[in-house]
Amino acid sequence: MRQIGSGQASWWRASRSPTPRSVLKATAADPRRPLINPTRRSRRKLGLPLAAVALAGATAVLVLAGSGTARPTAPALAEIERMLELAGYGLTQVSLTGHRLTPDSDIFEAVDLASAPTMLSFDSRATRKRIEALSWVEKASIERVFPDRIEVHITERTPFAVWRLGGRHYLIDKTGRVLATVPPSMAPALPRLAGDGAAAEAAGLFALLAGHPDLMRRIEVAERIGERRWTLRLRGGGAIELPADGVADALARAAALTTVARDAGINEIDLRVPGRTLVRESRGGGQLAGSAADARVATGGI
Repeated sequence: MRQIGSGQASWWRASRSPTPRSVLKATAADPRRPLINPTRRSRRKLGLPLAAVALAGATAVLVLAGSGTARPTAPALAEIERMLELAGYGLTQVSLTGHRLTPDSDIFEAVDLASAPTMLSFDSRATRKRIEALSWVEKASIERVFPDRIEVHITERTPFAVWRLGGRHYLIDKTGRVLATVPPSMAPALPRLAGDGAAAEAAGLFALLAGHPDLMRRIEVAERIGERRWTLRLRGGGAIELPADGVADALARAAALTTVARDAGINEIDLRVPGRTLVRESRGGGQLAGSAADARVATGGI
């Protein structure tokens, strides 16, 4: 993959892969008339009787298999598929649409035409599951276009935040799914997260922060502590420590105190204890004065 821009809608593009060419092409003389490969034309003419036999045999096999009275053997299915291929009904084309960030090669590998030479053996449900297991893919739909093509439409996931874990940074979606490993400076407009468990819980936190836009704009990194609570690291220094429970109420208190705290030179707001607010003042260079145990206590204000 390679970077293509800094816009929020898209940051990565899959490397270009060759797209299967259509078998049918319009002629200059008559654009409505398809030009068919002469070799394929002759194979289809010779194979039409075989196609009828093969289709009838395939139908009988499927009916018997559905009734539970008989199970076709692997050699029988292989012979039916061989006749279908000779008749020009082999599965030879894949059309891909809707994807921008997922490499074509990854989707083709998930489709795996090598294991499904005809429509008879192609399993669309299993194929869809393999495609949706790709990191960027949220949803895939597959349509069979007889006689020899399938059309795959991809809906991709939307990047939500950049998550730092250890020394690496990951682009994630709202569900916490990792989409790609990225440089620290990638997608500067997205929220920054840190700590174990942050990716899975970030959507809930930022849904609450949406009601406090001024506070949200001041957050540099939302850090998950002990996989149970958040500490909000603020731009320019300082932090807001949130409790494990009652986060919505704590954020409302923090939003009311943040501006006053900044004007009073207060560096940290500790809301971990229900019903009270601990604040720490900064001294030259932003050093903290005292600890949470001996910090100034404010109830209902600073």
